[in-house]
Amino acid sequence: MRNWLLLLLLILALPTHVQAGLDKLRFITEEYPPYNYVQNGKLQGIALELLERAFAFEGRQLDRGSVEILPWARGYETVLNTPNSVLFSTTRTSAREELFHWVGPISADRVVLMARKSSAIQIDSIDALNQSNLRIAVIHEDIGAQRLRELGVDPSRIITALNNTTALAMLEANRVDMWAYSEDVAYWLMDTHGYDRNAFEDVYILNEAYLYFALNPKTDPELTAKLQTAVNKASAEVPSLKFVTEEYPPTITLMKKVKYGERQLSC
Repeated sequence: MRNWLLLLLLILALPTHVQAGLDKLRFITEEYPPYNYVQNGKLQGIALELLERAFAFEGRQLDRGSVEILPWARGYETVLNTPNSVLFSTTRTSAREELFHWVGPISADRVVLMARKSSAIQIDSIDALNQSNLRIAVIHEDIGAQRLRELGVDPSRIITALNNTTALAMLEANRVDMWAYSEDVAYWLMDTHGYDRNAFEDVYILNEAYLYFALNPKTDPELTAKLQTAVNKASAEVPSLKFVTEEYPPTITLMKKVKYGERQLSC
């Protein structure tokens, strides 16, 4: 009897490995429609639904209420310094490559300089941009702001807006000449906030890349691999997901974006 008790105690003392699930990750996002945004008090969007389906493939349910919504710069800084944290939707670039581990892709994305058509702005090169005195709205630490910095644009001409809707309002009111931002997101905001999209145009492409889930590099590798596997499975079922419908105006579908993403994109 004593031997059995000793054996039981030894078994109980042995280290046990409990498989970590995706719910051990801390997910952080921002207002970046149609990929991730709040409507009627509910977080939704293309990236969120992809994440939700990824959780389902792991046999778990994503609690949308657990996803933190922060201003972009704050979320970016938080994930840079917090293991097991994830920021989405994040443009993957060469400058950011070593700062995060990457899971995805979620979608292709193009960052442009947007201007009012009435301003008749023409930018055909970076040199022409740098030699001008045009004012450009950006979001702090957004890919548009980072690209302008990398290209050596005079910081005195870069105007940091509080958020994307503020930047759009500044552009419409002629407080800035251009806005450096995602083309799709900019047009989505115009369509959903009462602006005439035909009054604006892209005048220069700053970056073409992909949106990803960006993970702190000290995140548990097992969790990173699990998320990538689950996202792969979810992406493979794109035709069955409701975000290929007209739920997200204007009609931006993941199928369309994947097709767009088949082009050779540069980071």
